[in-house]
Amino acid sequence: MRVSREELLKSFEQTLPTLQTLVAGKDDATLDFLTGTERWSIREILAHLVDDEMYVMRTRMERMIKEDCPTLAPHDEQKWFAQRNTSRDGLDQLLEDFALQRNASLGMLKMLRESDWQRPGHQPEYGYFSAEEWLGNWVEHDRVHIRQIEENLKEYESTR
Repeated sequence: MRVSREELLKSFEQTLPTLQTLVAGKDDATLDFLTGTERWSIREILAHLVDDEMYVMRTRMERMIKEDCPTLAPHDEQKWFAQRNTSRDGLDQLLEDFALQRNASLGMLKMLRESDWQRPGHQPEYGYFSAEEWLGNWVEHDRVHIRQIEENLKEYESTR
């Protein structure tokens, strides 16, 4: 079943309040708890969401709106994450940074014309997709990481 653009945008707008609720009052031990060697901590997931919002997700959408069917470079998130600047990884800073970046993304998305939503892009891992389909990928990306945070919280609580 196809999800409407309006539903996608509502979900997109709910990511920040959902994250804020999930991590409210969590201490460093909770935020840094690792559930496995190949998994990220809650703090690392939040940092990834900030970085992806600013450097990947919105950038791809901007290119699709401004360019004719751009080829969008793959993103090696593991390599990026290993080299990222961690100086703003306090919980309040991560939430503030995500809020700033998400609000910028929302502002851009709310300005799109109907024709903009149909503009195509190409990414070697995903093939061809429209701006509206990219929004669906973006929302699913949020959901995946929200579920990871929820799982990390459950696992952390089970160890106490």
